[in-house]
Amino acid sequence: MVTDFIDSVLIIDDKEEEVKALQKVLEDEDICVQFINPTGKKATDLPVLKKNRDLIFMDLSLDDDEKMIGNISKIRKILLNILPKNKGCYGLVVWSKHIDDIDILKKKLLKDKEEYTLPMFIVPFDKTDYLQRGYGNILNDLNNVLTSDKLAYFFLSWRSSVQIAADSAIFDIYSLVPEYENQQKELIYLMYKMALNHTGIPVDHIENYDLTTDAYKAFDELLYSDLINQQNKNSINIFKPTPQNPYNNADNKKNEIFSKLNSKMFIDKVNIQQDYIIPGNVYEIIGQNLVRPKLPNKVKDVEKYIAIELTPPCDFSQKKKINSRLIKGFLCDITHKEKFKNEFYYKDMFPLAIEENNNLQLVLDFRYFETVEDSVLKDENKYKVLFRVSPKLFADILQKFSSSYARLGLSKIE
Repeated sequence: MVTDFIDSVLIIDDKEEEVKALQKVLEDEDICVQFINPTGKKATDLPVLKKNRDLIFMDLSLDDDEKMIGNISKIRKILLNILPKNKGCYGLVVWSKHIDDIDILKKKLLKDKEEYTLPMFIVPFDKTDYLQRGYGNILNDLNNVLTSDKLAYFFLSWRSSVQIAADSAIFDIYSLVPEYENQQKELIYLMYKMALNHTGIPVDHIENYDLTTDAYKAFDELLYSDLINQQNKNSINIFKPTPQNPYNNADNKKNEIFSKLNSKMFIDKVNIQQDYIIPGNVYEIIGQNLVRPKLPNKVKDVEKYIAIELTPPCDFSQKKKINSRLIKGFLCDITHKEKFKNEFYYKDMFPLAIEENNNLQLVLDFRYFETVEDSVLKDENKYKVLFRVSPKLFADILQKFSSSYARLGLSKIE
């Protein structure tokens, strides 16, 4: 039911008496409701929301004396001025009799996509019908609309499950030490151990390291564990019928979208510091006298020459490391991907979005393996840290490098 996903609602209407009954229906479901009447007020004088609302009910005709295009302009100004700056997600329910007006509103809102967060979905309801027969069935109607909109249903359901998983992760940690008098001492220590475990950084390396950020990352992993274990197995199948590829003959758009998704999944830019060498750190090779891998034929240039620190995490955490182990390679345009055919290349990660470039491929040449002193890797004039690869990508690179490095081959007479 839609009420499982909705905690707070904002109603914006010029006739409060017409939505009083709606407010009561929502509040009876324990949904927090706020009402704003914009009549006679500038959009800049309306209260700015300090927190996000799950749903906004908006009258499309806020001023009966205005033409439709004027009311749509008013709505755009209101959203621009009242929405919180944290870019929270929400859905927009618009009181309107005419679907054509909703289509105009959608097109106009798209012009504002750089100004504020647009609604995830926009659905039209006819307020006149509810004024005649009451609001008693509106939640069922809304539920039917959202379950037919598979994307809206999925993201509302998923966001609700994230909150449930977060509460579960916190409860599980607190339940380890239920005695209030011991929590400050014991739980802080447990979180400290979890933070150390996240990257495996040794205790004597953390003097100026932001370990608190790693504690957040460790809790993200707990959240993920709880999240995948509580997803609703009986939810609506959003992939029936099977989706068709909309990107045929549109490689540029596909690469831009896929590269951003890949970067979110496989690239970590948070708490990456030059002075702390963590396995999986990727560096740009800056020093002019440093060895750079040779480009294959027909590749004339690359975005950056890079090196990845590939010390096994167990050696790092147990302080068995003496020097840093580097594999060198490139960040290059994905148009070159067919030119990296030999077995000594790691070439599986593309497309990636790094900085302003959405068409990059990460390529490593296993033949360019070397060890350097940590002081060299910390020198920004020689190597500049760019990001860290995710544990999943790091494991894939390490496994394929180990396989390539350990192969024996066979020198036979031909």
